[in-house]
Amino acid sequence: MTTSWSRIALLYALGVLAAGQLGVVPPLVPELKHDLGLSLAVAGTAVSIITLVGAVLGLPAGGWSQRIGHARALAIGLAIMAIGTALCAAANDAATLLTGRSLAGVGYLLVVVAGPSLMAMTAEPRHQPIALSLWGTFVPTGIALAGLVTAAFAEAGWRTIFAVDLVLLAAAVIVAAVAVPNDRSVGRDDQKPPAGALISSLPFAFAFFCFALLFLAVAGLLPAWLVERRGLAASDAGRIAAIATAFGIAGSLLAGSLMRIGVSPGRLAAIGLLGSMALAAPCFTALPLPLAVVGFALSFAVGGLVPAATFASVPQVAASPRAIGPINGLVAQAGSLGSLAGPPLLAVWVDWTSWPFAPLLLLTIAVLGAAAALAVRRASPPP
Repeated sequence: MTTSWSRIALLYALGVLAAGQLGVVPPLVPELKHDLGLSLAVAGTAVSIITLVGAVLGLPAGGWSQRIGHARALAIGLAIMAIGTALCAAANDAATLLTGRSLAGVGYLLVVVAGPSLMAMTAEPRHQPIALSLWGTFVPTGIALAGLVTAAFAEAGWRTIFAVDLVLLAAAVIVAAVAVPNDRSVGRDDQKPPAGALISSLPFAFAFFCFALLFLAVAGLLPAWLVERRGLAASDAGRIAAIATAFGIAGSLLAGSLMRIGVSPGRLAAIGLLGSMALAAPCFTALPLPLAVVGFALSFAVGGLVPAATFASVPQVAASPRAIGPINGLVAQAGSLGSLAGPPLLAVWVDWTSWPFAPLLLLTIAVLGAAAALAVRRASPPP
């Protein structure tokens, strides 16, 4: 098998478009609240419900994608997202908006599970670390692009933005159906992954849970810290936080090169977890603001090693190709759970203690995640 880089680029682009569904709504929240009469809680639910779907259905989605074929699951996921976006564009009340976002969450989950599975099948084993490291950047890239584009065209109105999003998703469905070759779907019995493969994947799934928890906790509450502790305006704090978190993309891309020269994914994930929080910890003290901002940016850059290492671990931990889909589903579920838990956990901790004690919680979680990452073992091929 020869690596098809053009197909890998296509899969990545589809993943970025899917991840854009996470970033398209936040800039529209004020308009949605005004036009649809939403409470802040309902508007927040419209933002986060995509992650909630992944937290509940990640592992089952992985098995279903494996069963019907990942290429078919990818196209179906994009189509479901398009239907959900159409509902959002036509929404006149909260129920319709939340239904549309829930459907978008189901579609997004299928893309998140099928995308890296197809990448692993498309790349030669020697190229898998590079390809899957690239995939590890799809979420921050998609969120950043969607946020920038939505903010730039906000005057067009939220219905127009959802309509343009619908056109892009509909085009993506056609591209996926035509340009992504069908992989072999498997029967109900054959699609069950070896039990040992799922057990072997638990350590790095937990490590990814810790990463997602830490990343969303720090990224989500960094603007609040900049406002409360450093006296910045909310707009400036949000801009600084967005730029700092974007450094994670560089870390994920670097991870592919490091794995190609022999650094194990488990070790990279451990370095990413411990290094990122070690860099972030001093930033919560009385460091000068410029140094604190640089420290947070470097923290996100080092943390970017973790998602790349996690996705690259999947083919190594899977005992057979039929285990890749369910394991990717487990990873998606772990990441979604961490994303949901992170911001409220750190907020409760800071309310109970104070900001200077935030590093204690963050470093404890990083140590637990690093220990799990170092416990990852390559699976032996089945006889």
